[in-house]
Amino acid sequence: MLAYECYKAPEDRKLDTGTSAKIVFRNKNLGIEEYRFLLRTIACSGIGEETYGPVNVISGQEDSPTLKDSISEMDVLIFDTLDKLFAKTGIFPSEIDILVVNVSLFSPAPSLAARVVNRYRMRSDIKTFNLSGMGCSASVVSIDLVQHLFKSSKNAFAVVVSTESIGANWYRGKEKSMMLSNCLFRSGGCSMLFTNNSALKRRAMFKLKHLVRTHLGSKDEPYGCCMQTVDDLGYKGFLLTKSLKNSAAQALSLNSPCLGT
Repeated sequence: MLAYECYKAPEDRKLDTGTSAKIVFRNKNLGIEEYRFLLRTIACSGIGEETYGPVNVISGQEDSPTLKDSISEMDVLIFDTLDKLFAKTGIFPSEIDILVVNVSLFSPAPSLAARVVNRYRMRSDIKTFNLSGMGCSASVVSIDLVQHLFKSSKNAFAVVVSTESIGANWYRGKEKSMMLSNCLFRSGGCSMLFTNNSALKRRAMFKLKHLVRTHLGSKDEPYGCCMQTVDDLGYKGFLLTKSLKNSAAQALSLNSPCLGT
């Protein structure tokens, strides 16, 4: 990894305690029990006052997100981090051989990867990949993809962009397992530059030594522990079940022997 650029939203998008309370009270579907659940969850989440939310949620438009809102949310983050990444490293967009963009809950057409290629006028022979539905593992999955592509591309540059679409997926119902995503997820993301050119190894921040991926999707419990769905009232959201911890533990127990060798 030659460079890493993390997104920091402007101050007017800060989601502090006061702003969070206003957003919670705008949801007329909640009762005393739901308010208490949200309070306990936010207090135990480890999220402090220095987090940021999407424009449509901060401005009170979470009830009617538009495609334009979602694209704007992605453009601001992706182009801000890429502009800074290219400026910091001195690498031109035309030098990039591989581009991977991952956003789990938003997959427009043309793809987000295509928007990056168009914005920076990248080469016609660039290898592009647009990943969706990969969840919190998406960044690692993207890096694994780059690692495999490097085997057939010498002295190449690869860019990985990783973020999530929050604004269009803000949950407005009262199912506790779906309310969790509002408490735990915030606006953020990053762009990373990788190379397999050994001549640049002294410039590297990190070197990938080993990567293990375990997919438990063939089992119903892990498959359903994190899922985009609709509740009984018709509100769309992201479901996080109690089986999430067990599924993560299973994957970790399978990965550990490989990582230890």
